[in-house]
Amino acid sequence: MSEYRVVQVSDLHLGAGHEHHYDNWRKVAAWIEREKPDVVVVNGDVVMEDPDIEADHAFARAQIGKLTVPCRYLPGNHDIGDNVLFGKMAQRVNDERRGRFLRHFGEERWAFEAGGWGFVGLNAQLFGSGGQSAEAEQWDWIEASLGRFSGRPIALFLHKPLFLDHPAEPDHDDLLLRQSCVDRASRTRLLELCRRHGVRLISCGHKHQSRAFSLDDIYHIWAPATACVNGPPDRLHWGVREVGFVDYRFRPDGFTHRFVGADFLFRHENYMRKHDASGGEG
Repeated sequence: MSEYRVVQVSDLHLGAGHEHHYDNWRKVAAWIEREKPDVVVVNGDVVMEDPDIEADHAFARAQIGKLTVPCRYLPGNHDIGDNVLFGKMAQRVNDERRGRFLRHFGEERWAFEAGGWGFVGLNAQLFGSGGQSAEAEQWDWIEASLGRFSGRPIALFLHKPLFLDHPAEPDHDDLLLRQSCVDRASRTRLLELCRRHGVRLISCGHKHQSRAFSLDDIYHIWAPATACVNGPPDRLHWGVREVGFVDYRFRPDGFTHRFVGADFLFRHENYMRKHDASGGEG
C-alpha cells in the first residue's frame, strides 16, 4: 500500500535583508530536497513580521520557490494581518493584505485528494472578521470541500490552533491568549463540520511549539516553527518549546507523524531579539 508524504513547515519568518531565521530555512530546504516528499504544506507566517512589507513577501516566495517539490500555501497573521475581532496585532486582515499574499503565493486555501485522504487547507485569519464577505465565502467553501471528501479520512490544515485547553473554553480576556487560537464561535462551528464529515487530523502552527493529542476521535498536531521559539522560558506554554517541522505519511487506513529538526536546526530564542531596554519583551 503506497504512502502519501506531506511535510508541514510553519512560521518561517523570512525577511529581505534579515539573516536571522534564514539559516534554519536553508537547512530545512536542504532536508526537503534530499527527502523529496510528495508535497510541502507552508502553514503561515511565511514573512518576517510585518504583513505590509512587499519585499519580505517577494523574498520569502523566492526562497521557497527554489524547492523542486510541490508546495501549498496558507497565510498566517504576519502574512495578512490578525483576526479582526480576536487578534492582537495592530494590523488586521483586509482585502488589500489578502491580495498581496495571493499575488505572491497564489492561494489562501485549497483542497485536494491523495493517498486515500482528503486534504483541506483554510485561511484561519478570516475567522471573526466582523462581517467581511471573504469570511462568509470561505465558510461556504469549507462546507463544500469537507462534503466533497465525506466517506474518507480528512486532514485539515490551518495556521492557528482551534483552542488551548478545551473546545468549550471561552474567548480569553488576555490579548496574547486570545490571539493564540480560533475564537469560540468559529471553532464550535468548524468542529461541528469536522465531526459531520469525518475529519481525522487538524494540523496547525502559530505557537512555535510542538504538541500532539487526540480528542473526540480527532488528532490535533501543532507544528513547531522553523524560525525560532517564542516567549521567555518561564511563560506558560502548552507544547514543547522547540524548532522543527512535521513529517506526515498518509495511508487509507491511517497516518503517522514525526517532529523533525530539533536535532539540527538552531534553536533561536526570539524573545532575546525583542527584549527592550526596560527589560520587557517588545
